[in-house]
Amino acid sequence: MADRIFGSWLKRQHQEAMDLASNSDILRLRPLGGSAPQLYIATYLANGLVKAPNGAILVANRFDVGIALHDGYLRHVEPAQVLSYLGPHQNPWHPNIRPPFMCLTLYPGTPLVDILFACYELLTFRLYYTGDEGLNHAASQWARHQDPSRFPTDPRPLKWRDPGRSPGLVEAAKDGGRP
Repeated sequence: MADRIFGSWLKRQHQEAMDLASNSDILRLRPLGGSAPQLYIATYLANGLVKAPNGAILVANRFDVGIALHDGYLRHVEPAQVLSYLGPHQNPWHPNIRPPFMCLTLYPGTPLVDILFACYELLTFRLYYTGDEGLNHAASQWARHQDPSRFPTDPRPLKWRDPGRSPGLVEAAKDGGRP
């Protein structure tokens, strides 16, 4: 990578994304290469849906996503070049996912942290659209007929830790400050 601006941007994205991962019980982020990586594997330990071989829709709790920030990413972006569903389930059940493709709205220079949050929202059905048939027609039709209270499939926030507070203090704050 000869572009110093892009290199600096990548370093900043890396730091912010690693900070997010260190403050999440749900996200595991593995950068692939150097101090300014362009490739990541994001593992979400979150409840999402998969279609079993027998046709049943089941809850699964691990999803891997590949993220590639190519050299021209600040000028032009195609979601199929940036995002790849990697597994481990062969049939993730979401209108916007048909392996290896994931459909998210991305703009040139979309920050890596925003991509990580959007993937989580997609995998947990916080984000879905059924106005068209999407990438997975059967999942789109299925989602249209579900009680909206079924979603999201995982209520936990992606980022919950406040680095300045311990979990005990967080619990105390929820109880009106009582330890």
